[in-house]
Parts: sequence; C-alpha cells; structure tokens
Amino acid sequence: MVEGAAEQFVGIGVVADELGVCPSTVRKWERQGRIPTAARIAGQDRRIYRPEDLALIRERMVEMQTAGQRRGDPARAA
Repeated sequence: MVEGAAEQFVGIGVVADELGVCPSTVRKWERQGRIPTAARIAGQDRRIYRPEDLALIRERMVEMQTAGQRRGDPARAA
C-alpha cells in the first residue's frame, strides 16, 4: 500500500454500514465474485476497499435490487 494512501480506503464495516447489510454479507458477495475482491493490509487479515470499489458495489446492489433480489441475497443474480 502507498504511504499516505490509507485514508483513501475503508474497511468492511464501513462498506456494510453504507449498504445496510452485515459484514458477513459483504464477505459472501466477495466469495461469490459479485463484488470486487478487497485489498488486504500486509501482515493482517483485514479487507480494505477503495472508493471506486465502493462505487462499483453500490452499482451492483442497485442491479441486484432491480432484478428483484433482497438486499442480503445476491446469490439469486444470474
């Protein structure tokens, strides 16, 4: 990670709060390939997301909801 760039990243809790879902749902979406894979902090197991990742996740959520899916159920997307 670039020095001074840490303030540009947000953790999984912030992403989940902004989307109105649990962090476990964000992890599930990532495992399913529905959202971008988060970057990791070297030596730690923390997921961090760039602002552009969060924007893409928001777009995907809108697509899922438009397709009639519930907020926490992206597995039905086809």
